[in-house]
Amino acid sequence: MTATTQSQVVSAARFYLAFTNLGTIAFSELGGISSKVAAQEYIYNDDKGNTIHTKQFGKTEPPVIQLKRGLDAAGNSKLMAWHAMARFGNPQARGDGTLTVMDASGEAPITYVLHNAWCSEILISGLKAGDSAVATIECKITCESIEVKP
Repeated sequence: MTATTQSQVVSAARFYLAFTNLGTIAFSELGGISSKVAAQEYIYNDDKGNTIHTKQFGKTEPPVIQLKRGLDAAGNSKLMAWHAMARFGNPQARGDGTLTVMDASGEAPITYVLHNAWCSEILISGLKAGDSAVATIECKITCESIEVKP
């Protein structure tokens, strides 16, 4: 009789983004990680005159990570400075880093290694005077590739 190993479903409590030039920033929400390779139709006639329809790899889109956190001075200034470097074309805006998923017990079941990543978009939620809602900052991190380290 052989023992089987079952996969554990990840239940996340916090997300930590860490880069050498940025430090570590905690996030409360991971909106998702997306990457895309479009399908391109290719139609041709073979040597017998038959029309052949095939699908080929098309345009690729780089991996994008969406993260969200409460708005505060420390994390806000780091993200805004990182995004500003990318907006002005500073090569130091790109860097290698990690996104660590932490569970409620403090374990890190998954770490994503991000290669040549930069902060490509920032969105600060709307605010209303006298409202008790928590203001948030969302960011999109674009990178050339992602590796998964379980």
